[in-house]
Amino acid sequence: MDTLCGIGLPELLVLALLAFILLGPERTREVALTLGRWLGGAMRSGWWREAQTIANAVRDLPGALVRMAELEEAQSDLKRTFAEIERAAHPDPSHPDTSPETGPAAPPAAPGEPPPA
Repeated sequence: MDTLCGIGLPELLVLALLAFILLGPERTREVALTLGRWLGGAMRSGWWREAQTIANAVRDLPGALVRMAELEEAQSDLKRTFAEIERAAHPDPSHPDTSPETGPAAPPAAPGEPPPA
């Protein structure tokens, strides 16, 4: 985790320097220890873990939506292919596009001649 509540290392350094200037060297140590204890306890608490879980879910949401859209597209492609295979395997004789092509019967070959190709 490279940030804490959206605050990175540069921001933390600026805040520490500002606190040192405002509080002075004597009081800075005491405030830092108190703040560290409070922050450590907060990070070990259950609500912090829940907040992190929710933050991770929100961060991963766009990727999950893209994966779901890709799966839906693949599913519709599979359904379309399956329907085409079904139509090819079981043609509907009443529909001219799906009925097998039958042409006129070829005349029988004369004796001694090879059959027509």
